[in-house]
Amino acid sequence: TAGDPDSMRTEGERIARLSERFTNISGAFCDDLMSILRKNGWGPDRLGEVISPMREMNPDLKVWSVVYTHESEDAEFWSLVRPHIDIVNLWVWESKNLIHLPRYVDQCRELFPDKPINMGIYLRDYHERASVPVDAVKRQMELTAEYIDKGKLDGYSILAAVTIETQREQAEALRDFIAKHK
Repeated sequence: TAGDPDSMRTEGERIARLSERFTNISGAFCDDLMSILRKNGWGPDRLGEVISPMREMNPDLKVWSVVYTHESEDAEFWSLVRPHIDIVNLWVWESKNLIHLPRYVDQCRELFPDKPINMGIYLRDYHERASVPVDAVKRQMELTAEYIDKGKLDGYSILAAVTIETQREQAEALRDFIAKHK
């Protein structure tokens, strides 16, 4: 989107229309939700206005939202957003903070006790403009698998195919992990 709530609304409507033709479309993804709403002076309670046209057109579509761990301290914001999202996509923005993953997952589960939580896996640390250390990628994947088994997480996403060529060692570690955990 153009990074504003009106564009988000328009894109949601487009997704709903496309989902009528392409039944494999299952939802819409709100990236950087907190920063978009705040940048445009919209409170979290107004998210319903943004997504309601999409939901009216296709109530089966799921709304995914990115939640960065450094944003999870604002429990009030997320409590107002919670009714409007269906699936949480949790991301640790700075790889140096992956050491705190157990706390972050528990904190996110407290914020969203009734929502599926999908763990985001970076190969590249965009904050540092460097690769995520391979040991950190491996640890995150091991913890993610453990938390899926325990019911704390529901799945994971990997960002992004474009980084496979530039973060080869990290990509290989992920491939090995996925092959072992089919």
